[in-house]
Amino acid sequence: MAVQTAELRQAGVADAPELHLSCNLVSIARGQCQLTLSGSDTDKDTDAQIGSLLIEVSRPVMRGTVQIPNALFTSIRERLAATPPRPVSLTLQLDTQLAVSIEGDLRIDAEKTIGIQDMTVILPLK
Repeated sequence: MAVQTAELRQAGVADAPELHLSCNLVSIARGQCQLTLSGSDTDKDTDAQIGSLLIEVSRPVMRGTVQIPNALFTSIRERLAATPPRPVSLTLQLDTQLAVSIEGDLRIDAEKTIGIQDMTVILPLK
């Protein structure tokens, strides 16, 4: 997915900041994802999920939450604060495979919540 807009939200002084990203999907036609990233002090357990993704049947918008290490959170935040030469790209590794037609249409019969196992980030520098 390619990040289109980003906001840093701080709900309260004692709360941790969150990045709210609006992304266009690359491998699913006409799809969007509203992704919330938050930082974490703990290291990822190799089998643990880092987040979840809600896919609704009635709308082409997915909503996800991901918890990432603080160092990565800071890197993404700093890159999004500047104007990157091209969009920041994210790839989510899901714990369930999605059915997508050759045309890129997602095929689901009911609302699904899918676990996110990992995330790849491409931060353009130049």
